[in-house]
Amino acid sequence: MNNKLIPFVLITLFLSGCASATSSSSNGTATPIASVTETATPLPPTRTPVPTATAIMSPTPDFSLVGLPVEQVSNVAFDFVAQMCNAEWSTRGQQLACPGDESEKNTGYVMRLAPEAQGLSSNLSVLFVYPPQINYETISSKYPSFTLKKGDRFRAVLTCRAHTSCDVEFVLDFFTDQGHGSLKQWRYIFTDSPVVVDFPLDAIAGKTVQFDLAVRGVANPTDASTVWIAPHIYRPGP
Repeated sequence: MNNKLIPFVLITLFLSGCASATSSSSNGTATPIASVTETATPLPPTRTPVPTATAIMSPTPDFSLVGLPVEQVSNVAFDFVAQMCNAEWSTRGQQLACPGDESEKNTGYVMRLAPEAQGLSSNLSVLFVYPPQINYETISSKYPSFTLKKGDRFRAVLTCRAHTSCDVEFVLDFFTDQGHGSLKQWRYIFTDSPVVVDFPLDAIAGKTVQFDLAVRGVANPTDASTVWIAPHIYRPGP
């Protein structure tokens, strides 16, 4: 064969082999099938109902059970028993813990008394005040500030703790920025009937005051167990 033809023949054979390989590759390769993955559509979160507090109304105190005028709970502008430990209680200028307990007879103490202990209805509040045993001293208080309106009245029933023999003086006073003022005192001996108080406060109407409920022993201070039953400020409705 002519030597000049040899390169030509080799090139022709090479190109034929490439074409065959390409054709084989094209015919044997499978077209990939796209796979579809099914995804779950997320549901919106289910709201769990939030329980709502149901207001439980306390029964309206029946003040007539202790001799006070009948009134609505909305007429109670200031409750001295509910505010008991928001007040500052003291003897001899020394501040007392609130509530106190019966182990503190030398310094005096105050506490809330179960109305049943006085033979009263459970919805009546009772403030128990025990002045110091020695020297016929006074236990006094300084309640949070309160602004009075015309027609306001102080109401309470004053007596000894059940089955005790007190001889004391109950005192209703007040403080202002100008100092200390007096309103009323009630002497009480255990042989007396309970003192029903319905005291007008028009003399200090318009003033902002801090009330002072105080008790001092008059005689036999070891029996100075006193209670203020339902002490509150009554305010006439609109």
